[in-house]
Amino acid sequence: MYQYQQHYTSRNDHEPGYIYLMEAVGYHGFLPGCLTKRCKIGLSRNPQLRLQNFHDNQPPCDIQIIKTIYVEDMAAVEAKLHKQFKYCNVKLAKSKEWFDLNPVDLMRVNLAFSRYSSHVIADISPVKISFGLLGIAVLIMALIATQTTPKQQQLEIKPIVERGVNL
Repeated sequence: MYQYQQHYTSRNDHEPGYIYLMEAVGYHGFLPGCLTKRCKIGLSRNPQLRLQNFHDNQPPCDIQIIKTIYVEDMAAVEAKLHKQFKYCNVKLAKSKEWFDLNPVDLMRVNLAFSRYSSHVIADISPVKISFGLLGIAVLIMALIATQTTPKQQQLEIKPIVERGVNL
């Protein structure tokens, strides 16, 4: 008789990877997602693979990735985010990573993600950076042009009066 043995390899989540914010699209209420969104804050080395795993195993609704950030210590950042937003935590038997976020809380989560991200500048596309720098250069050139252009004096035209007759 064979005995089933599962070889469990512990993983180290205190290493570089991604923190993701996923949304269960259309989960809440009469107008789903209008006031509150059901979101998951989790960690993964490959967020797209994690999303595919959700789709393959538990799709009561559509799940999409809203945001991902790269961090140096996945477990530490995830724990800080879970603690910061514990008042929004959904009490589930098998998961403590789901949160009901209103628009203000969602904005706060996005700000927290930006604060913890290791690659904030790397997330901006080179095209956006180029256009931003071009815009700054145009503004500087316009400022320089207005300061170096000499102001012309306006001539005052006075009527000529000859022998008591106005012309």
